[in-house]
Amino acid sequence: MDPEILSLLNTGAATLVAAAATDAWQQARKGFARLLGRGDQGRERATERRLDALATAVQQASPEGRAEVCRQLQAAWQVRLGDLIEDDPNIAPSLQDLIERVRTELPIRQQAWVQNVTASGQGFAYGVMGHGGSIHIHPGPTTQPQE
Repeated sequence: MDPEILSLLNTGAATLVAAAATDAWQQARKGFARLLGRGDQGRERATERRLDALATAVQQASPEGRAEVCRQLQAAWQVRLGDLIEDDPNIAPSLQDLIERVRTELPIRQQAWVQNVTASGQGFAYGVMGHGGSIHIHPGPTTQPQE
């Protein structure tokens, strides 16, 4: 999958989950339901129910378990958003606009995320991110292949 689309999906899911327990939730809920419903009221209502379940799960998670709950929800919603883009690639700009609108409503501490990508052995890893971020590379010790 295109790295830019992967970044969009990751950011979209992270933004949605981050909004669940904030004042930005109603805007996020309405915008994501409309986008995922794609003009079909039945699909929009079904999405609203899924979004309500997401918000409930985040709000009811214990402080110790909240990070794991959010990680699982983010992964699930990344798949849902991926299906949306796969069905209609032209919807990507609308998703990006929605993400930006919701992110501006989030508390400052939730407007940034860290992505850690690790490679081991002889492998390479590539991180992806949207605009406005930075990449920090911390090379580990190098070893010579054994013959």
